[in-house]
Amino acid sequence: MPAFDPWDPYRDLRFAGTREHPEYGTCFIAEGRILVEDLLEAGRAGRLKVISVAATTTAAAELRDRLPAGTDLLTMEPAALSELAGFPFHRGLMACAQVPAPPPAPALRAARRLLVLPRLYDSENLGLLLRSAAALGLDGVLAGPGPGQWTRRTVRVSMGAVWRIPVWRVDDPWVLLADWKAAEPGSEVVAAALTPAAEDAHAWQPAPRCALVMGPEDTGLDLRQLACCDRAVAIPMASGMDSLNVAAAGAILMFRMGEPGLTGSRPTP
Repeated sequence: MPAFDPWDPYRDLRFAGTREHPEYGTCFIAEGRILVEDLLEAGRAGRLKVISVAATTTAAAELRDRLPAGTDLLTMEPAALSELAGFPFHRGLMACAQVPAPPPAPALRAARRLLVLPRLYDSENLGLLLRSAAALGLDGVLAGPGPGQWTRRTVRVSMGAVWRIPVWRVDDPWVLLADWKAAEPGSEVVAAALTPAAEDAHAWQPAPRCALVMGPEDTGLDLRQLACCDRAVAIPMASGMDSLNVAAAGAILMFRMGEPGLTGSRPTP
């Protein structure tokens, strides 16, 4: 069996998902100075295993004293690094880290502010929704089938939210959502849907324990899924527009969930 090349995880990254490492198993790639520096901080704190950092010669000089123990520093000239990655790479830094263990299933019950994504198709939308959920103080995300949480584009667009907020990935999130709701009286499941009966988001008052369900980009939530929710909320449209992008709508509604007096405490993963 040929020896493992530490540069292999960084090859042909344009459409990359996760990569497999012979020692650490499934790993992911983070790119860009801000994201890599945040990843290194998580590594030094023991929250993630950072396997290696790939840097241009100039960028590497600033990192040597900031690497977590056991992290390899790989250096290459900019043109060669772009050729390796498979696209013009101008950010100077990339890192490879082990995909962490998923949050424990029982911890889902402790969430008071939950984003539910039964199905998505676009990795950038997933990254944006995770970023908003983390930034706006939600306790976690329950997600069904869709783009990988640890693909290069999801990680990049999320700006590190993928390792900052618990994400439970399951084939059928509705089963766990029903269990979450039953765990505490007064819990509410709210659909984001442009239906005639939907409540205007301006007047919406989320329950103290609330799960917001966002549908897929093309069709939104279907009738069966809407029937699983307690009520619906909608953002009024103007200027002849019919809807917002799911990530934009999610950010607005999650902001309403996190207004003063409404935000719950985040469960410990």
